[in-house]
Amino acid sequence: MRHEKYPLAAAAFLIITSTLAAQASPLTLQEQAQAFATCAGRYSALATRQSATHDPDSALSRRMQNDFEMLLEATLPHAVATGIDPSQARQWRSTGWTEMARLMRLQYYGTDADRAARAHADMQRRLSICRRMILPA
Repeated sequence: MRHEKYPLAAAAFLIITSTLAAQASPLTLQEQAQAFATCAGRYSALATRQSATHDPDSALSRRMQNDFEMLLEATLPHAVATGIDPSQARQWRSTGWTEMARLMRLQYYGTDADRAARAHADMQRRLSICRRMILPA
């Protein structure tokens, strides 16, 4: 069952890397792995919050998290081959989780409406960056 995911992850990896190669400054393998891990952490935090509040979008957020986990799984061995410590992915994931948790705290529990609005906008911007990596614009 787990091996069925590899063709999808490999295809997504090839699409992303070929798209990135067309840009002026492509991402390195480390940058790709970091982006995928950070986005997996972001969506994990969001899905956890949504599940706790019975938000129907939690399934979509969890699916996005799983997609980024698959992309990371496909990319990380190549990044490790270039000298990246494999445990670094856990730290990148944690960074993504922590930044979202902080923004959600400001948005939902802050007393300053302007800060809450900025936190919401920043959260949406960060999630948009992730979405654009794997979904058509």
